[in-house]
Amino acid sequence: MPERRDVVVIGGGLAGIAAALELQAKGRSVLVLEAGDRLGGKAGTVPSSFGPFPAGPSSFNGRHPPFWRLLELLGIAGLAQRLAPTSQARYVVRDAALQPLKPNPLSVLTTGALTFGDKFALARDFLGTKKTPAEGEDESLDAFLARRFGRSLTDHFFAAVMTGIFAGDLKQLSATSCMPALVTAEKEYGSVLRGALASMRQTEDGARPGLYAFTDGFGVIGDAAAKKLETRLNTRVVAVTANAAVTLADGTVLEANDVVLATEATVSAPLIAPWNREAGAVLARFPYAPIALVHWSEKTPGDSRLPQGFGYLTAPIEKRFALGTLFIGDLLPGGSRRFSTFVGGGVSPERAALTDEQLLAGVDSDISALTGGSAGVLVGVSRWPQAVFQPPVGHRAQLAKLEKAMSGCRVRLAGSYFGGAAMKDALNSGFAVAESMNGVATVAAPSAEVRV
Repeated sequence: MPERRDVVVIGGGLAGIAAALELQAKGRSVLVLEAGDRLGGKAGTVPSSFGPFPAGPSSFNGRHPPFWRLLELLGIAGLAQRLAPTSQARYVVRDAALQPLKPNPLSVLTTGALTFGDKFALARDFLGTKKTPAEGEDESLDAFLARRFGRSLTDHFFAAVMTGIFAGDLKQLSATSCMPALVTAEKEYGSVLRGALASMRQTEDGARPGLYAFTDGFGVIGDAAAKKLETRLNTRVVAVTANAAVTLADGTVLEANDVVLATEATVSAPLIAPWNREAGAVLARFPYAPIALVHWSEKTPGDSRLPQGFGYLTAPIEKRFALGTLFIGDLLPGGSRRFSTFVGGGVSPERAALTDEQLLAGVDSDISALTGGSAGVLVGVSRWPQAVFQPPVGHRAQLAKLEKAMSGCRVRLAGSYFGGAAMKDALNSGFAVAESMNGVATVAAPSAEVRV
């Protein structure tokens, strides 16, 4: 006998948690199904004797209200701490050296991360009014940035900065999906920089300035969600029907009023394709980049010779092994020096599959070349075969096709692929899908005989 439920949310990552909490706040009865052994998805914590390491994200931008909405629903907003002043300095690798860049517009005048020609290109954009939008509806990030700022600034600076956000190949990523504010700035101001600064001055309700992290890592989100939501962990879904019936790997069938599929697109695709071929085909084509996050600590203080700060990023043109390193111990006051280096991405995906020993050797070679120091002790490796969604050129057109194919369906979709692949995009999609499910539906409580 099938088990009756109100709403079943498949996937316990940030999108699924956001959808479930918002639906619950609206009076809906929600059950979350998660294939793993914990909630939170990539937003987790790796404990160690050196201190906690991030399994995925390490901080969030307080300017984005969805984070605060999530934390308030979980009752843990007070756990978020603004990053320490020691984390303000960022570094970009330029000509095999770490070049400092502080979060101050005037720092571009003195930083070695930019040449005189690069600075002139920035000034030309800032002072100009030339509106030169792309010929088509979309173009790659590489084409957009090179058109506005030139090849040197794009290859050496923007490629490094964008790597820290998307871990992808700028030639493959959509400018419209990844950086909509910059594309809009060009159209409205004729200056990407002036438009971006104007956008930053516009704050949304609930926004707070600065970057934030958690003393115990992002794992606090999943832990808090497990206390707020009815959840079944280690539960694999093998089928979902158009009329919202969910079949589990053990044969259990859940008949729901509504279903939210909050997984990677490639996981949702085979569940939808049997009854919605067009939507399944669109989802199956959405690409992801793999990441291996290498956690390490100095054997003795100062071994790495890395300066204090937030971390460093490197562009592909520098031909380094890793994409960059986060200085985890510097983010919050009182932390011991420890580091997480991210390897692979859309730039060199094959490296994400290397062994732990090979990864540490590669990281050590980078640190030696950049500072003359060493990587030290390997604490662990967090591996994500589908770590970051890579919005391809033309992605918005594909989203429109997907939304049309799923229109009126009792199975709804949520995930970072509805935006530009950032955490806020996952949260926005979760909250948005909950807002679209109006009304309160109830079903009888399941009996003990039909519970898994």
